[in-house]
Amino acid sequence: MRAAVVAFAICALAAAPAVSARQRWSDETEHVNRTVPLEPGGTLRLKSFSGRVTITASDRPEVVIDAVRRASRERLNRITLDIHSEGSTVVVVDADHRERSWFMFTGSNVVDTDFDIKVPRRTNLDVSVFSAAVSVDGVEGSHKLNGFSSRVSLTDVAGPIRAHSFSGSILIRAKAWDANQSIDVDTFSGNIELHVPETAHGRITFNSFSGRLNSEMPLTLHSGGGRRSLTAEFGGGGDPTLRFKTFSGSVRIDR
Repeated sequence: MRAAVVAFAICALAAAPAVSARQRWSDETEHVNRTVPLEPGGTLRLKSFSGRVTITASDRPEVVIDAVRRASRERLNRITLDIHSEGSTVVVVDADHRERSWFMFTGSNVVDTDFDIKVPRRTNLDVSVFSAAVSVDGVEGSHKLNGFSSRVSLTDVAGPIRAHSFSGSILIRAKAWDANQSIDVDTFSGNIELHVPETAHGRITFNSFSGRLNSEMPLTLHSGGGRRSLTAEFGGGGDPTLRFKTFSGSVRIDR
C-alpha cells in the first residue's frame, strides 16, 4: 500500500509542471469574495487542491472568504467554487463535485486557488488539501488538517490538533495547554516542529523508521526501542498526549 502511494505521488508531482507549462499562457484570474455568518464554536470545512490557504482569527461572528482562482476561462466556468453553510458549519469546496477522488484533480480538472479567510476566534477547522500550503493564525478550537505535499503552519493556536502530510513539513506553535490537550501528527518524509507553552505537560509517543526525535525539554523515558520508537513523559506527565508517527521525517519539540 505504501509503495502504491509513493508511486502515485511521483506520477502526480511529475505530471503537474508539464500540464501547467502548456496552459499557463491561457490562464485567467477570477476573484471571489463572500461573507457567511458563523457563530463562535462553529466549523470551517475546506477542501482545495493547489495554491495556498491562509486562515486568521477575528472577533466577528462571520467567515470572510477572499479567493483568487487561476485557470483557463473554460475551466473556471466548468469547475465552480462552492461556498455554502450547513447549520453552524461553513463548507468551502474548490470543485464541482464534493465527493470526487483526488485522482480527478489532475490536468484539466485543477483550478489553482489562493484563499485568505477570516474566522471567529473560536472555530473548529477541518481542512483537506493536496499541494496547497496551509497557514493558521490565532484560531482556538479543534484542528484537523490533511495534506499531501503541503506545508502546514499553525501559529498561536489552542485546542486539539490532528495533522497529516505526506512530504510537507508541519510547524505548530501552541499558545495554550489544557488538561485534555492532544496533538496527533503523522507524516511520511515531512519534518515536524512543535513549540509548547511553559505550562505544557503530558505523554509522548514517537514512532519512525529513520526519523529522529529531538526535545529541548527533559523527557522521562518509559519504554522504547531506541530513538526510533519510544514513549516518555515531560513536564511531570499527565493526561495530555502527543503522538508522532513518521517514516523518515524527524520531530523537534521546544518551549
